[in-house]
Amino acid sequence: MAHQLNITTEAFKTAPPALVSLLHAGGMTPSSWVTLLTLAYLVLQIGLLVPRYLARWRAWRAQRRQS
Repeated sequence: MAHQLNITTEAFKTAPPALVSLLHAGGMTPSSWVTLLTLAYLVLQIGLLVPRYLARWRAWRAQRRQS
């Protein structure tokens, strides 16, 4: 069991550099990485915030109708 855990740990340690090497070999420059990561971050933030704001707006609207 310990040997299997060691293999898994080493595989996780190797994955990020291997991914960077693969992307670089595919033609992505560091500026492309930054752009891609920024866009992914924006999409995640929008996806998380929009439902929260919609729920608040609906609650405010329902409260206002009751008054």
